[in-house]
Amino acid sequence: MLLAMRTAPRPPAPSPARRRWAWRLTLAACLLSGAAAASGSLTVSFPLRGHLISSDAPNRVTLNTPWQEVRAAPQGRPHPLRRGYHAQLAPLRLPLRVPAGTPAGRYAAQVRALLFSCAEGAGTCSARTVTLPVTLDVRADGRVLTAPLSVTDTHLRGGDLRP
Repeated sequence: MLLAMRTAPRPPAPSPARRRWAWRLTLAACLLSGAAAASGSLTVSFPLRGHLISSDAPNRVTLNTPWQEVRAAPQGRPHPLRRGYHAQLAPLRLPLRVPAGTPAGRYAAQVRALLFSCAEGAGTCSARTVTLPVTLDVRADGRVLTAPLSVTDTHLRGGDLRP
């Protein structure tokens, strides 16, 4: 015996105009709810007085966060008397991107600088790795706040000799 099953009639498919409006409303709700990625930057300065940094060596600064790794090479103006060295390094701005949906709060990160430096008074040159902790303050409004960071002569003197 064959039983006929009755099903409820299907509602008509939404029109293309209605689908476009639904997509726009969903996008607006995501943007208003703070689901967009947070962004900011970290500035690393180099107020060095007793060290020269080689302009020929592969100097690099790396920012490690829970979400990304950013690498950049510090640049500066040439030293007027010492060829192959920077007179002073320019502040380095590293971009920060935090994925959408990351809760507001404080997150640990670190900056690792590999610098080929020469101590001016001693005349000794070496590759030094300096690792500095950073705290990222992810805000609910989508900003990432950080404190400025400086790599100083003291850091280079105490830096690790291994690259």
